Amino acid sequence: MNDISLIETGLVFLKVKSDREITIDNVTTLQVKNNGLVSVFINELELQPNEHFTLAVPDGTITKVVLDIQFSQTDNGINEEFKKFSWHKKELDIIYRKLITCKN
Repeated sequence: MNDISLIETGLVFLKVKSDREITIDNVTTLQVKNNGLVSVFINELELQPNEHFTLAVPDGTITKVVLDIQFSQTDNGINEEFKKFSWHKKELDIIYRKLITCKN
């Protein structure tokens, strides 16, 4: 009989700078933070610049997370001096832990 070990990984950091859909299996906790200068919509939840939100709380459950990420197309409220730094306009950090199953 094979033993199966469950190993929780350390933190995983993803940096997203364009619209996309991301699927992550076996998530134990997941948080998103908008580090850009424009709003971002995650599954229709709007995050303003410098806002963060926990989408999967660390309550002992394991879930599959599908993130539909859409950045705002407007530059309202952005100073002219910051417009030249395009890499900071759209920047979302995704921080999560996931469970990995290993056979011994």
